[in-house]
Amino acid sequence: MSSRSLNDQCKSIWQTVFKDSEAFTDLYFSRRYPKGNTFISRADDHIVAQAQCFTYRMTAAIDEPMLTVGYLSGLATLPQYRRQGHAANIMHQLHQWQQNKGIDYSLLIPADEEAAQWYISHFAYRPICTRAISMDAMQLTHYTPINRLTAPIAKQIQHHLSSTPYTLQHTADDLADQLAVCKMSGGGLYTDGTRLFMAELHCGTARILDSFSESQPENTTSDTTPVLYLPICKQSPLPKEIRITLMLS
Repeated sequence: MSSRSLNDQCKSIWQTVFKDSEAFTDLYFSRRYPKGNTFISRADDHIVAQAQCFTYRMTAAIDEPMLTVGYLSGLATLPQYRRQGHAANIMHQLHQWQQNKGIDYSLLIPADEEAAQWYISHFAYRPICTRAISMDAMQLTHYTPINRLTAPIAKQIQHHLSSTPYTLQHTADDLADQLAVCKMSGGGLYTDGTRLFMAELHCGTARILDSFSESQPENTTSDTTPVLYLPICKQSPLPKEIRITLMLS
């Protein structure tokens, strides 16, 4: 099968299951999808389920070496082929691949509580969380939007990420892709000279994907997002809260 045919079939499954906007789906499959490893399950001579795994470095505790994690994205099965073992088939492929590649931990953000319980009960994933902050979108008027991710700004962000324990690391391309998604919602990258953060807009709320400075934006509310992890090549537990932000899925 050609890479284009694989891409097209996986994109069709994504659109059927997730119903994201055409703009987001096009961005994901043109800019993110080629950077991941794709896992598929077949029936009736075509692909009926798919997922991607993206490999990231993640800081550990202070003075400990970096970890390698595999982030599961977009596990989806066509509706007429569900409950036939296709998602489980992909998960077994994924875990074997992660083991062979020396991945320390498998990570994912479950779509909902039912999905979380499936990963926990079938594959022994463990629940932790990542913290999310938000504020009234009108507060963004106090900040200056940064329209282009320059090399110095990317390096500033990467320095902050690499200095924070248990935080996923992102390339300049990763950051540019996420900024493009933020702009689709009317958000973007903002600063007031001291604070620097990236935010999406939704129904009058600015959801801050990550803050890249010691000072947090003011007048925000804080919440947690469930994260699941599975030890692969490293068996020590992760802390109850990590920073797994700036994910496109």
